[in-house]
Amino acid sequence: RIALARALFVKPHLLLLDEPTNHLDLDACVWLEEELKTYKRILVLISHSQDFLNGVCTNIIHLTGKRLKYYTGNYEAFVRTRMELLENQMKQYNWEQDQISHMKNYIARFGHGSAKLARQAQSKEKTLAKMVAQGLTEKVSDDKVLNFYFPSCGKVPPPVIMVQNVNFRYNDETPWIYKNLEFGIDLDTRLALVGPNGAGKSTLLKLLYGDLVPTSGMIRKNSHLRIARYHQHLHELLDLDASPLEYMMRAFPDVKEKEEMRKIIGRYGLTGRQQVCPIRQLSDGQRCRVVFAWLAWQVPHLLLLDEPTNHLDMETI
Repeated sequence: RIALARALFVKPHLLLLDEPTNHLDLDACVWLEEELKTYKRILVLISHSQDFLNGVCTNIIHLTGKRLKYYTGNYEAFVRTRMELLENQMKQYNWEQDQISHMKNYIARFGHGSAKLARQAQSKEKTLAKMVAQGLTEKVSDDKVLNFYFPSCGKVPPPVIMVQNVNFRYNDETPWIYKNLEFGIDLDTRLALVGPNGAGKSTLLKLLYGDLVPTSGMIRKNSHLRIARYHQHLHELLDLDASPLEYMMRAFPDVKEKEEMRKIIGRYGLTGRQQVCPIRQLSDGQRCRVVFAWLAWQVPHLLLLDEPTNHLDMETI
């Protein structure tokens, strides 16, 4: 919030925002969207929030195939226009391939026939050469769909976690963050924590994980329960000089073969050179994928996710 306030306060002619909604609560995201809707100067932003892009942007630049493509309208208009263009491109590609196949078959069949048929074959050969020289339509490549893989963890009998009369504050000089907490979690629970920044959402996850202990009260866990916690700064703790492959091989020595580990990492969208280059050369989103691979391969029964979509692209989200 401080960084955003500073950027907005100076009223720059060009405002560059890189994933500005990361770490903001819902109210702050809504406020920022309304503020940027009426921004009178040039705004260039990167965001993986479709709602935010729809509300703020009037133009979209799509980086694909190492090229920039420009679209007018918000994100929904971009998706709609792009789909229409891709459909037309695929129709043109199929038509060209049908024409090429027909002409090649004709040339092969009649190229050495009668004089009349041979001339027609030569004409088609020239037409084919002209089509190739002018450039053929590229085949449409489907957007890669990424499915994170979480190995089967088995089940543990209930109760999995019981929070009993828990009170918590960081020290005697600070106010209570939680008082008289009472709830349980089982293996079918899909629980969302919502609230403004500073309300104590991350603190509660730390209590459940065990990084913090209650000031009073008790959190009971099944003795066989395995918990993994993803938090906002976990990717900053990676060994930046190691490659994802080296990092995962060290973390899971039971996986002896590098090729097997490469397949595991590949399930999280890291392929080829991304697996063997130093982690410091990866983007924040790619580092998050390394973290998700590391977490998933701990085979947890319970995942505690603190803003897991930060830095991830739309396809991954």
